[in-house]
Amino acid sequence: MGYEPCSEISPECQPDRGWSFVEGLAKLRCPCCGERQKEQNEQQLQHGDVFVRLEGEQTFEAFFQIGELIGHGTFGKVYCCRFRASDLCVKVVATTGRHAARAAKLPNDEKLQLLRRIASVQHPNIVRYQQFLQSNDSLYVVMSRCLGPDLAEHLEAVGHLKLQDLKGLSRMMLSAIAAVHQCGLMHRDIKPENFRFRDPSATTLQLLDFGAAKITDDTLKAHTVVGTLLYAAPEVFEGTYGRSCDLWSCGVVIFLLVSGHLPFQTSDVTMLRSMHRDPVLNGECLFRGEHWRQAPLGARSLVRGLLSVNPGQRLKAHEANDHAWFQSFDEAMQTYDCLPAGSPLSRCEGSRLKLADLKRSNFEWNLADSDTSED
Repeated sequence: MGYEPCSEISPECQPDRGWSFVEGLAKLRCPCCGERQKEQNEQQLQHGDVFVRLEGEQTFEAFFQIGELIGHGTFGKVYCCRFRASDLCVKVVATTGRHAARAAKLPNDEKLQLLRRIASVQHPNIVRYQQFLQSNDSLYVVMSRCLGPDLAEHLEAVGHLKLQDLKGLSRMMLSAIAAVHQCGLMHRDIKPENFRFRDPSATTLQLLDFGAAKITDDTLKAHTVVGTLLYAAPEVFEGTYGRSCDLWSCGVVIFLLVSGHLPFQTSDVTMLRSMHRDPVLNGECLFRGEHWRQAPLGARSLVRGLLSVNPGQRLKAHEANDHAWFQSFDEAMQTYDCLPAGSPLSRCEGSRLKLADLKRSNFEWNLADSDTSED
């Protein structure tokens, strides 16, 4: 603990009140000055841009009350935070060095456009991005807080899914992706770990982590190889793809929910690409096993449409949302277990794997011999 004089004492303040309590990174001015500055900061957030650049000695703590560490990864740490009466969380990512966030390294105009577009996405199945603040060395991403587990953790905890739960989860994931695409974005890293339940009761699933998101239209264009190996669409490895890559990844997730394993499992990227192109492995052979024999034909039809190797023939988000399976009633709905209790769930360890001919670059996988900028 420590005390230090308020550097700028308002005329209305009494001399004996010109001291502030200092704890950690938070520095509060005297009561009068502090309250006035706090109100100004709140007004700036409420009526200003979603992107705020911290100037001079401004700190994140001047705008938000920061709390305990609740998570961390290679590219940042996540803390509880509070704005007025709202409980939120903030992801703090580096803007310099080898672990710098992709968005933070974009040109200013492109970065602002992307962050504003992400903040504009409002959907019950997508985490709400509230504010972006940038200092000289960090980007603060403020978002609504999910109190429940991620989808992978939930499946490991419950051990099984009823068919009605499978339908509900699939519909929520596809609805989130449709909303992202309608806003002119592609997510590029759809996987179970990037879906989290809003509350511990695990009723509402929300998509998060837009670290690899990009503004794009519905056409195929050249992009950096981005995403998670076993969930990435075949065309992603070619470097020319569009929003439909998210639908393939969602198809892989739904496949996992039904069968308990991934459709293609290998740590070798050359082998994986060969498996994608093999008409036998990528045909009806995909749906072998007891789980698929018991699964409704509608579920198989949906997954088949999402896992089309040709992105032009793949279901679009709105088509998948309107799939006949979601409108049907299955007689076995109350008794069918998609994942039998106690069955292990296949996971992509570490989310992104180290590959022989790919190199790791922040949120992305880039071709090792490519000198092009990340996009």
